[in-house]
Parts: sequence; structure tokens; C-alpha cells
Amino acid sequence: MNINRIRKAMKELDVSGYKIQQVSNGLLSQVSADKIKNSVIDNPREKSLKVLTDILCTEFNVSREWLTDGTGEMLLESNDSKDMFIEKLGVRFELIELVDHFVKNKEDYYKKSEYLKLFIDNLAEQKIRQRLIEFGIVQPQAKDKDSD
Repeated sequence: MNINRIRKAMKELDVSGYKIQQVSNGLLSQVSADKIKNSVIDNPREKSLKVLTDILCTEFNVSREWLTDGTGEMLLESNDSKDMFIEKLGVRFELIELVDHFVKNKEDYYKKSEYLKLFIDNLAEQKIRQRLIEFGIVQPQAKDKDSD
């Protein structure tokens, strides 16, 4: 992370330390965020920089690529699909990040929960059956017709 780009984004977007503290659910204090923004702290902890980066990217539409290596524009174009996220402890995870993580680690999740595996298999089976009905390969049963 480049501290100067983080500072620049915070100043140009008028991001206050109070806002950082609120959005991070206290992971980063208002005082620390303001000290970083106003160059009082020149070498903040890596965790603080990560929290700031995540907040700037998710809350203020700042480009992660621009923050980390300076390429591209500071601000991303608005994209409604980026609004699909899950937030936990002040950190937002985009839906695609969670799906990618699950896909890469699904066997580990399956080992931890047989119920999860059955649930996923059942969903896949239902979607396959629905597509076969749509293509006219399989005839809908009475319960399939009721769900339409």
C-alpha cells in the first residue's frame, strides 16, 4: 500500500477519521485515521493501511489497483453489481470474492459439513432438472407445475 495515495484519496474525498472509525466498527480509531491522513504518522501499521484501503475501496469507490500500485484512475466508475457484498466486523467482502473462495475450498467445507454438501447437491440437482424441463427433455411433475 502506498501511504501517500491513501492520504490523497482521504483528503480529496474528505474522509474523516470519525467516518473511518464508524465504518470499521472501531478497528481503526478516529485519532489514528486522522493522524495517518494528516501525515502525523509516517509509518502506520500494515493492518491500519489494510483497513483504510478496504474502506476506501468499498465505501468510497476508490480503485484498489490505484491505491496499491498507482495505475489507472483513483475512482472507479459506479457499478451496481459491486453493491452485492457481505459485511463482517467492518470489512466488506464482495459476493464474487466469497464465491471464488468457496469454489476453491469447497472440499474442505464439505468435509466439515455433510449437510452443506447435501444442500449444494440438492440445489444443483434442482437447477439441472429445471433446465431439462425448459428444454422439453423432461416432463414436469405435478409438484414442478405448482412451483411455476
